[in-house]
Amino acid sequence: MSFAASDHQMATLPPRRLWRRLGAYLIDIVIFQIAFTLLFLAISAVTPWDLTLPSLQKRHCEITTSSGALVDKIEAEWPLQPGETRTNQLCRISWLGSKGYTVLVSEVTSQQGSTTSTRALSVPVNDSGDAIDLNATVRPTSSIVLLLLPLAFALFTANGRRTPGKRLTSLRVITVENDTLPLGLAVKREILKLLPLTLLGVFNLASLLFLRPSMPPLEDLIQQARDASLLSASGFLALTGALAPLLFVFTLVWWIFPLIVWRGQTFYDRLCDTLVVKP
Repeated sequence: MSFAASDHQMATLPPRRLWRRLGAYLIDIVIFQIAFTLLFLAISAVTPWDLTLPSLQKRHCEITTSSGALVDKIEAEWPLQPGETRTNQLCRISWLGSKGYTVLVSEVTSQQGSTTSTRALSVPVNDSGDAIDLNATVRPTSSIVLLLLPLAFALFTANGRRTPGKRLTSLRVITVENDTLPLGLAVKREILKLLPLTLLGVFNLASLLFLRPSMPPLEDLIQQARDASLLSASGFLALTGALAPLLFVFTLVWWIFPLIVWRGQTFYDRLCDTLVVKP
């Protein structure tokens, strides 16, 4: 008896529409990525800011054998140990015709048996090869995009509107009372829907805001690259990188699990009392 009731309950649930949802999301991400790229190009054209997204950056590196004050300083404070080799490269980072910037990458490789380890130091340089502001390569545009994305989605979802992806896949978001979403509810839903990306944006932006003012001097960066540990800059990056699998698992649980163990709504739809329907 209870089994039959459960079957009836499951049969009345709204369909998953997994592939339509996925298609709508991918279409929207591509369109908004293009829109933000054009916005950053326009801002860069009329302001001193040189903005870009990492996905648009091109990196061209050439080995340099020329010496200079910066190279001599690095080699003096980071002498090679037996079994180590050093490679110095000048890498030009550019995008869409932008002037970009240049970094000197000093990479030390050591061989211990069959194990090869590499440590590297990147320093922004000017055309003369001299070190410049270490923050010159910091551009928080990716974090800004991740934080603005929910608002952009909400503006296209509120008051009966649809995002381009949902329009092309014939989907619409409504409340459980079959009403359109007011802007406030649309913003709440999109923030929750994109929660993994929003958390990533908040973390990245907070790291830039709090770590950038305390950027250590060049001498300390050389020492940290030479004596890598969890207390160094490279060690800190390795530690934060270890959090990536946790974010990946959370993303799977937040986005995929509700669509596999289907109960009619995703987590964020339950929190907002909304449904995704096909008109």
